[in-house]
Order: sequence, then C-alpha cells, then structure tokens
Amino acid sequence: MVKIKHILLTFDIEEFDMPLEFGLKISEDEIFERSFVGTKRILELVNNKKIKSTFFITPRFASKYPELVKEISEKHEVALHGYHDHSYNYKVVERDVAFKDLKEGKEMLSKITGKEVKGFREPRLQKPPYSILKKTGFEYDSSLNPTFIPGRYNNLISNREPFSIEGVKIYPLSVTPLVRLPLFWFAFRNLGLSYGKFVTKLSLMDQDFANLVFHSWEFIDLNEFKVPLLLRRNSDVKVRNMLDKYIDWCLKKKFKFICMGEYNDIYNNSL
Repeated sequence: MVKIKHILLTFDIEEFDMPLEFGLKISEDEIFERSFVGTKRILELVNNKKIKSTFFITPRFASKYPELVKEISEKHEVALHGYHDHSYNYKVVERDVAFKDLKEGKEMLSKITGKEVKGFREPRLQKPPYSILKKTGFEYDSSLNPTFIPGRYNNLISNREPFSIEGVKIYPLSVTPLVRLPLFWFAFRNLGLSYGKFVTKLSLMDQDFANLVFHSWEFIDLNEFKVPLLLRRNSDVKVRNMLDKYIDWCLKKKFKFICMGEYNDIYNNSL
C-alpha cells in the first residue's frame, strides 16, 4: 500500500508591521488593512482549489476582523499566532503573564470560530514556552524551522521529524535531508517554483508530510515599500501565481492537503 503524502500548507495571518522595522511610516489602520486584503486573496485561492489549510492568526487581527476569521474556520483550521505583536517576547515577561495572554488569545479564537484551538506558532519562528503551551491546552506547535537563517536562528541540528517537548507535539517546517534546504516563504518566493517542487520532493523522500508557511502580507504589492528587495520580490500576483501552480503540481502528484490539526490526529493514532 502506497503511503499518503500530506501537504501542510499554512499561513501566518498577522499585522503588516514590517515597514516599521525599517523606519518607514505606516498608519495603524493600514497595518491591518493590508493584511486583511492579503488574507482575503489567500482564502479565495485555497477555496477555489478546494484544499484545506491552517491559518495561524494573531489575537489583534482576530479582534479586528472576527467575521473573516469565522469564515476561514468554516473550511480551514484556525490556530493561534503569538500573543500581541512581533515585539512581544515571552522570555522577558512573567510566566503567569504569558499564560494569561496565551489563554486569552486561545479563548478569543475559540469564541469566534466555535471550535477548539489546538495549534500554536510563535512569531518569527522563535522557540515558544512549551510548558505554558501545555498548561494552556495546546496540542501542537509549529514554530521550528530546522535550518540556519542568518541573523534569526541556527537550528541545523534540530529534528526534522515530529517530536514532543513537555507534552506538546512539535511539527517542524520542512527542510531537505542532510543539507537542510528550507521550504518556507522566503526561499519559495526568491528561489522560485522549481525550487519549491524540488525541496518538496526531497522532503517527502523520508517523511509523509511537507510543512510550509506564507504570510498574509506577501499577497499584497510590497514594491511600494522601501524594504529590502529580497522581502519584496515576487509578492502579490507573482506569489499567488506561483502558489497556484504549486498546488496544482501537488494535486497532480496525488499529495493530500490537510489541516495541521488533522495531521496531528493521524500522527498520534499511528503511534
């Protein structure tokens, strides 16, 4: 029997505050509106393809657009993405404060969607507080990118396979065996569709899932902002077209798109 290969297509739905990191001006309203537009475009794409995805959503975005979050949850999984914004760091706050924020964010998404929130992803793919995730009731985390990204993290010796820490299941983003070529938004957009296919095939050689992530703000035109070219390149229509073709390629290969929570159930039942 041929083992099913799964595609865990995920999206981080967050405020578009990137310009602020580079000293650029952008209004509070625009920070949300840009991400809203990108999210609508993502939802249209995955719904048209009739595939399932997981949307990791910040509490701030969810409180601003509860109707959109509810719409997403009707066909896809909604999970929690961080606490407040990218400047928030659980390492410098008291554990009870981090627990309170996580609990409130989880409960907010559950109230909006009417569904249990099982998953978490830390902003910037940083290491989350696993013991607090467990205490809050999260079943899985997908914050680990097991590769080396200069200036961000060095996870070259981290597991590629799912594993557990303090009772929380960890599902790493996909990288190739040995050389750890990453399959995530930055590499996909800058190195192209052929690269995305290549890394997917290599990742699936010894695993039954490929886990990749994009952001809501990638699906708007970033060229009007004076941020580095590598962050602007192939945004908006170009990334939509690339992802459209990638999805078609995966479907042709008989890969199955499922939500991460669904994969978590499959994985746990196989143990």
